[in-house]
Formats: sequence, structure tokens, C-alpha cells
Amino acid sequence: MAFIFEVVPEKDREFFKSMKLMNCWGNHALDLPQDKKWCADRERNAYLVGIGGGHNEMPYFYDLWWDGYTIRMEVSEAGNGNYETGVNIIWNIWKIPICENLWQRKDEIINIIVDAFSVFSGWCNPKRLNSIAVDIKCEPEIVKVTDFAKRNR
Repeated sequence: MAFIFEVVPEKDREFFKSMKLMNCWGNHALDLPQDKKWCADRERNAYLVGIGGGHNEMPYFYDLWWDGYTIRMEVSEAGNGNYETGVNIIWNIWKIPICENLWQRKDEIINIIVDAFSVFSGWCNPKRLNSIAVDIKCEPEIVKVTDFAKRNR
């Protein structure tokens, strides 16, 4: 099964809460409004969720929750086009911290990130979308296992 971009279904709302994702400051649980969207690959137990950010030069954050681990990325979005000619979205990934006990799987993680962002249409009406590209602008960095990264282990 591949990633799908969808509103978090009613049947998955408790699971979403169990992922214990935090807001962009890390001080509160992430809100789950009725229209919250994610990219879900249930077969790989991987979920990409927009966290927020973008305030006062703060980057945008996206969490990849994968098999109980949270990888919080710094991301920007670019693109071109319009709703008449179609929109081309480019996701720029600027930071990918991977905890030390997942480091040996970093290539797999990068593939999951690219797969997820490749279908994350964000704000764009899918009928007006021409393409989505993913540009990894960094090398992953190894980080120590923290409570944040292993929250669900």
C-alpha cells in the first residue's frame, strides 16, 4: 500500500492521539480538528503530519511518525503555477534528525519521507495540481534518542 493524503478518518482519531505528536513548540499535544489531514501508509505504519510553524522566521515542521518513532523535519514549500494553468508544488526538506537507534535505516527513512511528501498536496485543490516534487536539501543528522523521538516506544 502507498501513502494516501486524506482527512484523518474517524476510525483513526484515537490512534492519531496515541501518536502523542506535539505542537511546533513542543509544549502541548497537537490539536486534532475535524478537518486535520495527514499522509498515511498503514502497511508501513508510517504517517506524515503537518505540525505548524512559520512564525517569526520559524521553519515549518512536519512529523514523520514511523513505527512508534517521531522524526521532526524542518520544511519549506515552493512552487509555481496557478489555478488556471495548474500548480506545481516543491517540498524542500532542510533538516532530518534521525535518532541513533534508527540510523542504520536512514536510507529507508529518506525513501519514506520522499514517498509521503510526493502525495502531500497541502493547501492545493487536487483538481488544480499538476505535480509535486520533493527536494532533500540536507543530509540526515544523527541525534541521541530522546523522550520526544521514542515517545511511543
